[in-house]
Amino acid sequence: MSFYPFVRSYDELLSELFRLGLELPLSADFSILGSSLSFNYDSGGKQTKVTIPNRFVVQPMEGFDSGEFGEPLERGFRRYERFASGGAGLIWFEATAVLPEARSNSRQFWINKKSASAFASLVEQTRSVARKQIGHDIVTIIQLTHSGRYSKPERGVRSPIIAQHNEVLDVAQGISGDYPLVTDSELMRIQDAFVSAAVLLSSCGFDGIDVKSCHGYLLNELLGARTRDGKYGGCFENRVRFLCETVQRIREAVPSVFVTSRLSAYDAVKFPWGFGVAEDDYKRADLTEV
Repeated sequence: MSFYPFVRSYDELLSELFRLGLELPLSADFSILGSSLSFNYDSGGKQTKVTIPNRFVVQPMEGFDSGEFGEPLERGFRRYERFASGGAGLIWFEATAVLPEARSNSRQFWINKKSASAFASLVEQTRSVARKQIGHDIVTIIQLTHSGRYSKPERGVRSPIIAQHNEVLDVAQGISGDYPLVTDSELMRIQDAFVSAAVLLSSCGFDGIDVKSCHGYLLNELLGARTRDGKYGGCFENRVRFLCETVQRIREAVPSVFVTSRLSAYDAVKFPWGFGVAEDDYKRADLTEV
């Protein structure tokens, strides 16, 4: 097994690009990483400005160490304390399930009324540490997720929730051809859960909500659900409907936070089940729809 080498300097990066025969625009001046970045979003009919103090970002990475009700415990608090001490201007909190059955691991974060107070404490501690250690106010985003066909809410037990059958992934995951699809009414219940979760997290003090639509999870699978019947499958308008509805409903319910989405523009899943893939070769991106 070969591992990709660590690049520790600008010169090492140049050497590695040369070895791979790649061309990327580069600069030896990294000062831009220390500069702030601002953007506006519509907050209940008025423009609200958000300023990120620098260009360093802690990306969402699950620790799978929550408590009984999905709440962050000591390890989670310690993890984000360290992130805040590192100086990043934006901390993108890890994927947090909107329902217990939506978790990819029995210890994945899960937001609900019983866990909300712990999330509020986590946000406050993270902000406090950043102010004390680095001297700036950070921007916080939390990622909301439904694991879909990768759901495993009980230890070691797969409980897939699928939007369509996929002759490649179904075989790999041991899903039979008669396994039931999530219904449109169940999807509406899931959408309600996203909105309720966003309302709770807004009250916890987060600045932004990420509606996770990547990595083959439920919302990502819906984007490529060409073989699905009903209002959430088939044509492009139907396939993006769930994501668009969810984002719009969250914006209306909690205008005080901004809404974003981590989206797999190309998911490398064979056509007709993938999103952003060429019909004749799924290994090639076709970003026409995207």
